[in-house]
Amino acid sequence: HETLDTCPICNESRFKMTSQNRTTKIPQKVMRYLPLKPRLQRLYMSTHTATDMRWHKEKRVDDDVMRHPADGEAWKEFDRTFPEFAADPRNVRLGLATDGFNPYGVLNQHHSTWPILAFPYNLPPWKCMKKEYMMMTVLITEDSGRSIDVYLRPLVDELKDLWTNGVRTYDKSTGRMFTLRAAVMWTVNDFPAYAMVSGWSTKGYMACPVCKEDVTSGWHAGKVCYLGHRRWLPWDHEWREKDKEFDGNTERRLRPREWSGDEILEQLNRLDFAPFGKTKNVFDTLVGTILDIEGKAKDTIKARLDLERMGIRRGLWMNRDSDKARRDLAFFSMKPNDQKEFLKFVSSVKFPDGYASNIARCLRHDIVQVLCKFEMIFPPAFFTSMMRVMVHLPEEALLAGPVNYRWMYPIERLLGELKKSIRNRAKPEGSIIEAWVQYESLTFCGMYLKDVETVFNRPQRNNDGGMRNEKLSVFAQSARPFGDLGRGESFSRNDMEVAHWFVLNNCDEIMAYLDEHEKMMKREHPSHLVARKHRELFPQWFFDSVNKLKSSNSPTFSDELYNLAFGPIRAELFSGCNVNGVKFLGAARDDKLCTQNSGVHVPGGGESTDIDFYGKLTTVVQLLYKDRYQVIMFKCRWFDTNPNRAASVKIDHGELSVNINRTWYDDDPYILANMASQIVYLDDPKAGSGWKVVQKMDHRNVYDIPELDQSDNDVDNVADQRLESSMENDAETLRDTNVIQEPFQIEGVSSIEIPIQSITIDL
Repeated sequence: HETLDTCPICNESRFKMTSQNRTTKIPQKVMRYLPLKPRLQRLYMSTHTATDMRWHKEKRVDDDVMRHPADGEAWKEFDRTFPEFAADPRNVRLGLATDGFNPYGVLNQHHSTWPILAFPYNLPPWKCMKKEYMMMTVLITEDSGRSIDVYLRPLVDELKDLWTNGVRTYDKSTGRMFTLRAAVMWTVNDFPAYAMVSGWSTKGYMACPVCKEDVTSGWHAGKVCYLGHRRWLPWDHEWREKDKEFDGNTERRLRPREWSGDEILEQLNRLDFAPFGKTKNVFDTLVGTILDIEGKAKDTIKARLDLERMGIRRGLWMNRDSDKARRDLAFFSMKPNDQKEFLKFVSSVKFPDGYASNIARCLRHDIVQVLCKFEMIFPPAFFTSMMRVMVHLPEEALLAGPVNYRWMYPIERLLGELKKSIRNRAKPEGSIIEAWVQYESLTFCGMYLKDVETVFNRPQRNNDGGMRNEKLSVFAQSARPFGDLGRGESFSRNDMEVAHWFVLNNCDEIMAYLDEHEKMMKREHPSHLVARKHRELFPQWFFDSVNKLKSSNSPTFSDELYNLAFGPIRAELFSGCNVNGVKFLGAARDDKLCTQNSGVHVPGGGESTDIDFYGKLTTVVQLLYKDRYQVIMFKCRWFDTNPNRAASVKIDHGELSVNINRTWYDDDPYILANMASQIVYLDDPKAGSGWKVVQKMDHRNVYDIPELDQSDNDVDNVADQRLESSMENDAETLRDTNVIQEPFQIEGVSSIEIPIQSITIDL
């Protein structure tokens, strides 16, 4: 109805009523919609992105480990249900996300803007959910309330057409046209937006969108709370028979049944859209109650009176003296002194630069038991809707794969950037759309710009310089030291010999020389002297052996081998180093910062020991060899974890604690930089002073993802795949220019012919 001036149903005018002399008509509402099809076609106009769109089929390793949405049961069931769609890996699996934000900040509380974002899941893990691959489709103006379905109608129609008919698309990687189809796998929303999009109210007695009508809820302490977690326990579990410890009743019911897709669709057809309410997250609820924070604690006077009404947990009832009643501190709440110790511990926690939190992988049985234990500890008012959905998180992970492809963090970051793009506060949505179109245009052109910094070739925060093209592994490290210490640190000749011996002993390419010399020492010396003589005599023997290869023009001789045997010329010292995309800092520099980047862990499993080593980096050492060859090493202070020594480590509930006051290997403190993985040390209040709990970290933009090698269909272990190494620039090769080799016609646009000789491309 784009040509009509009135609504064909209600005859409402399309434009606002203005003076008769006004020539420009002002529409009553503006629909901002960016078509999805051209953006999906654009993904196949570059060789690199076109190849990456098939990653989930051609390079993903299916080994029952969840690394990608394609590893989830929902993806696999979709492939079984629609084999024709799954047959072509170029068909796009989409996720949709939306959330509202106030473009004016706190200046206007009544204005809300809702962008609808789409993003493909075909891409590798290091490209999924990245801003450069997100597509804004709809920008809903102001508070749409119950009209969100009207604004979504164009997107729904386009998605239906992409599913049914598809769109003819040119694939640059194959040089052929194909029919591109798309399907929406799921939506990503917070709880209020979930209600807006799905139509299922996320408040009230049936707020749980999974249990639906079979949810166990009740009115407690002036609000609706959600209990009944014992329904997920095994039928013969002892907790089912307990009553006073829970809600005063035994539990005989089975877990809520799973609803089929047809049943859910039938329910939604009977529903209207509901406005959203305010929600609390699990952390606020738990910590607020334990610390008894006013306004956030669920242990209120109403909650205590509710326990009295239910006749359970007499120890938490109100304490009445004569005509007064008071709420005593609960057994699960911390006393003031304990709160100070807890907050002191929290303030001492320092995480590394680029740290990415990891959601604990809980089995269904574990999370159910945790919630049941909470029911025996906290009052019913503790169990809000956010606590309820925790019981369904393990099932969602099995269905949809890792949680980081379905959480709101990338969406929230993008909304913050959209808010910053507003230039005309009188028309915020118009500013956002113009800025987004410019961003998409520059992002697409950025793939074809050489020697210009773009989002595709921009170095990451912890750029390590990439792998060096050297034959010997010790010379080919991916490490970049920084923070030259100059002459502030000394490095003696003995230190250099110790470091060089470690280099020789950990160079895989010369293991044959090491084995031969060790056998020679065993023949010439008693057993108790073999190790010492091997270490003292091998460097010179190795140099003489390489010299013989050089003089005889042996094909096994190389300049790298000779320079390694010659030994380091000098050493340079640094306070930090980026290695494998991770920043490490020396302890002296790290202690002054609010982050922690000095923790070092080296896993065992070698021939000499299977003990894991834990320590702190003190100095980064760069050994310089002839012809500019170099080896980056870490000098560390190693904490004593000798299993033959009593109380060297402590393990409590699976958490490892080490004593930082006891060290070992003080005379052999060096490791190769690429051996180190970063860890964090936390205070251990239970073990006492000097003990630290070891926590292993995951880093953003660092991936340890195996890939299939197309040549032999074998697994190629791509360790520490980083974002900057995966986003290659299309301008590196001339043949990646966008030349459509097969003719196609855009509907509604007449074709033109241009002589090839007249075409020029300006870069």
